[in-house]
Amino acid sequence: MKVYQSNFRETYKKICLLSGAEIVQKINLREIFDYPVEEEMDGFLTFGYIDDDTGFNFRILAAAQLDGDKIKVFSSSYKRVKSIRRAEIPDVEIKILSEKYFAAFTDKIKVLEDTFAFDAAKEKTRYIKTLDKLRHPNFPDDIAVYFHGENFQPEIGWVRCTEVEGNLLTGVLLHDLQQPFEVHKGDKINFGVANFNNEIICAVIW
Repeated sequence: MKVYQSNFRETYKKICLLSGAEIVQKINLREIFDYPVEEEMDGFLTFGYIDDDTGFNFRILAAAQLDGDKIKVFSSSYKRVKSIRRAEIPDVEIKILSEKYFAAFTDKIKVLEDTFAFDAAKEKTRYIKTLDKLRHPNFPDDIAVYFHGENFQPEIGWVRCTEVEGNLLTGVLLHDLQQPFEVHKGDKINFGVANFNNEIICAVIW
């Protein structure tokens, strides 16, 4: 499976193997490792997470090699942490690994979770599947919302979803709209899910 073929929830907070020449070439090994890893490495074990500034990312946990169904993990000394954005590697092969791999990387994952302080309210919105077709492919919290008003043409704005209460979603408008809806970048927006011409949309009436 390619990265672009995966739903973000499949790889979110999961350990995944990214493999192939493309991913190896994108990573400057000398930036990460204190000494070169074995030449036969062909991928990395990674952990999927979401950052508001850079979207969906994969944090590199270790260098690896895929041999059939077996994965060899290289132990190396690390200089610094390194992540790669999902948007940079749409065609890279990805394999979602079982939970048994977590034990070896507990400390690294804990540091990552502490750094990005996963928000319980926002987490809840990430599991609303009806929003999936409206999510930005590389920024899963960002939802395409239709703004409607009596004196306006329908206009789409990107809203970063922050919480849900019943059928009401709340988020922050990420940019100014072209029409004078009396709402601006950074404003908090309440919106809902609606069915329009047999299509699921998110909408706010102004």
